[in-house]
Amino acid sequence: MPDEDQQPAKTAPYTLKVASLPHAVREEPSLRPTPATLQQALSDFGRTLVMRASDECRVLPHILHLIGKGGEHIVFEDLRYPNYVLKVDFIESLPVLYAQTRGVEAIEAAVKKLQAKAEEHNQRLKILQSYFPSGSVPLELVAVKEMPLAEEVVLGVMHDRNLDIPKKLVVPEVMHLLCTLQRRIDLPKTDRVNIYSSYAELNKTILPEYYAEGHRLLAGPEAIGPVDLPSREKIILFIYPSLREVVARLKLDQTLRKSLGQYVRQAMRYSVDTGEIIDMAGGGNVLFILNEDKEWQPFLMDALSPPDLNFKLLKRSALIIKHGQELDVHAKANTLNVINYIRFANALAMLAGIPDRLDVSGMLEVTSEAWYQGLVIEKYFDVYTPKHK
Repeated sequence: MPDEDQQPAKTAPYTLKVASLPHAVREEPSLRPTPATLQQALSDFGRTLVMRASDECRVLPHILHLIGKGGEHIVFEDLRYPNYVLKVDFIESLPVLYAQTRGVEAIEAAVKKLQAKAEEHNQRLKILQSYFPSGSVPLELVAVKEMPLAEEVVLGVMHDRNLDIPKKLVVPEVMHLLCTLQRRIDLPKTDRVNIYSSYAELNKTILPEYYAEGHRLLAGPEAIGPVDLPSREKIILFIYPSLREVVARLKLDQTLRKSLGQYVRQAMRYSVDTGEIIDMAGGGNVLFILNEDKEWQPFLMDALSPPDLNFKLLKRSALIIKHGQELDVHAKANTLNVINYIRFANALAMLAGIPDRLDVSGMLEVTSEAWYQGLVIEKYFDVYTPKHK
């Protein structure tokens, strides 16, 4: 499913229910506990109180709170571990939920696949970290963890993401989920630039002729269209209006332009070497912040995409569309991420004034009109079309 901007929850934080409350609190919690290692924190994160509430509890109950959500993750905090946030990958964990009606063997098989995904994620993250300056990709650990579930929350998340709800849905009290424990980063509220794309095919405000013009300029190894930067900027902002603030700041800050060029070059190298994309579709996934030396540095908060979002997918989707067949919704969503990443990366390179471009097989196999018609998902129009106040 296309990623959405991670946004704070609109309602009061939801507290996961506990089986019973502790009868006594034996020690006041420290406001800043000593930072634990990732592995140590993950093993106990949200567990003692949420799953084993008893007289042994050392801190007050109701500490695991929902603080945000994105296209794939639901984000929680635990007052005992203020240095970390816990992100539950709801989408990747769905097979375990669906297996609940098929017996123990089906559940065990689904959990085993989740464990393999966790190991793969940790290895892929190390590769991503190697392409960027130290500290640009935050430390995190992915593992499969038993967590309590509430049926109303599960149904709410499924409705929120337009997922089909099975007629026989069984929500267990506790279930294995794919979780990411990530160091909490205190980012400056100012002196930062948010670099994120949108889905041009899902924005109803983009006229077909503007979409076609943007695709020609950004899709292939050579830019087709005007050669002067002002005209190119205009086209880029038609197809990716999320870059409006970035374009304005680049005109005033040459150091930001240089840093953006260095980042895009490394992002392209990563993608060419691995065949995978960097997730720039969500607001806050990739930021530029001023470091201690007053230099702009990229910060990839949550930029590792699922491995299914790769360049091979683009060629397969192009072949299906070329032969007049329809992609299923899942394939459309994944292809939307890949095709917009390629165009967006080329747009950033153009704005940064560097000649580098991504040239991906399959991108030019079909026309821009065919791509648009083949990737439209009407139920997401209201989500990805900007709301004008």
